[in-house]
Amino acid sequence: MLLGGAYYSISRSTAPVNQANSTCPTDDVITSCGSCVAHPDCVFCSTDRSTEGRCIKPTITDNCTEPDMKYRISEVCYSPYSWTIIATMVFYIAMFATGIGTLAWTINSEIYPMWVRGYALSLSTMTNWMFNLLIAFTLLDLTNILTKYGAFWLYAGITIVGWVLFYFRLPETRGVSLERVEQLFS
Repeated sequence: MLLGGAYYSISRSTAPVNQANSTCPTDDVITSCGSCVAHPDCVFCSTDRSTEGRCIKPTITDNCTEPDMKYRISEVCYSPYSWTIIATMVFYIAMFATGIGTLAWTINSEIYPMWVRGYALSLSTMTNWMFNLLIAFTLLDLTNILTKYGAFWLYAGITIVGWVLFYFRLPETRGVSLERVEQLFS
């Protein structure tokens, strides 16, 4: 959720586009540097990386070559909130590593009966890594379809639904012997 919010604040805080001097042909409304460079054929030109500029489709005669145009941006726009991506990633990794990241391995080692535990743990590990691979393969497509912040808000929504399901469906196993845990799940 925080990562989605960080990307959203960045998308809203990039330099504005002067529509009168812009030449990028598109059906979308281009209002900022971020929406300009999201278009594959356009670049953002500005005198300063955070001031108003124009969105153009580069040609031989119009290629951000005016003397006052110092910045030609074609990929990533400047935002005063760029640091929030790093901060939220560090926060996420710290919280995941000390909290829910260990739960999958702990719960899996407790809930299966002894006679099937080895097979079940290998199957659950394979499933875990298959879903990690699925997320890695689909992230770029999701960011193109839903925007960067939309993709992370989708992941946050799925996580919240999973948390609610586990909160109400998973029995507490703290202080319970492995034999008793086996009875809880049978």
